[in-house]
Amino acid sequence: MNKKLATLIAVLVTAAWGSSFILMKNVAADVPALGFLTLRFGMAGLILSLVFCRQLCRFNKKTILQSFVLGALLSGYMIFQVLGLRDENMSASNSAFITSMSVLMVPFMSAFLLKKSPSPSNWVGVFLAIVGLVFVTGVYQGVDALGIGDLLTFLCAICVAVHIIVADKFLKESDPILLGVGQIVAAFILSFIAWTVQTPASFGTVAYTPALIRAVVLTAIFCTCFAFTGQIVVQKHLPPARVAVIFTLEPVFAYLYALVIPGPGGTTEALTLFNVLGSLLIVGGMIISESGLLNRKK
Repeated sequence: MNKKLATLIAVLVTAAWGSSFILMKNVAADVPALGFLTLRFGMAGLILSLVFCRQLCRFNKKTILQSFVLGALLSGYMIFQVLGLRDENMSASNSAFITSMSVLMVPFMSAFLLKKSPSPSNWVGVFLAIVGLVFVTGVYQGVDALGIGDLLTFLCAICVAVHIIVADKFLKESDPILLGVGQIVAAFILSFIAWTVQTPASFGTVAYTPALIRAVVLTAIFCTCFAFTGQIVVQKHLPPARVAVIFTLEPVFAYLYALVIPGPGGTTEALTLFNVLGSLLIVGGMIISESGLLNRKK
């Protein structure tokens, strides 16, 4: 695979991830968070297991344990994300931009765990992203503009950052395909157990509306199976910095989808100056942080 094709796949992966926010927002009030994740991860886990059935025989105790650790983190950040989207004041685009802050958290969490100081690009990137977040969340109007959805989505971003660091460690020891499939199956098992404990009847309590079925199928196939597998493929053919910069487009795609796809109230998100400015600052901050632009100039 050449770099142009790998770059195209990376952009398509990012576009797929960006679509998940508006899809989940539209059904967030109709199904419990654990219920939606159980259905999504269950379908995705089944598809991936069938596609990579020959590789599954290579699972061992170590890989299974690592898969459940990653699955727990994956379930955690998805639960926080879906719960955050249930807040009527949390838009799909805001959820995407706050979640994307995880990209900026990784260097600082790594510094804490690995005793390696963040670079000048990391510091400048974080500063720009925080200013952008002020505009996107509406904090410039007052602290009261922050809601429970913002807090839950920020917790989601923390879980995403931890997942990235832990996955990076495990990928040095285990097969990426096995970990990719294993974490999805583990996330399904953990979500199903938690959902059953919370609601014993589980599957029987859900109203399987066309909107829910559509959201589950699309997020399972495109946002989980294709996106997670595509991520593994492109990381073998592109430099990490280029992959990271391409993935910063995820909240931009989410914002574009929200501008044209109606939300729960049947209306699309408005295109405002502050949202556009905040979005540009966040994406710009992530690009500077991940590309190391200022480091090279220095």
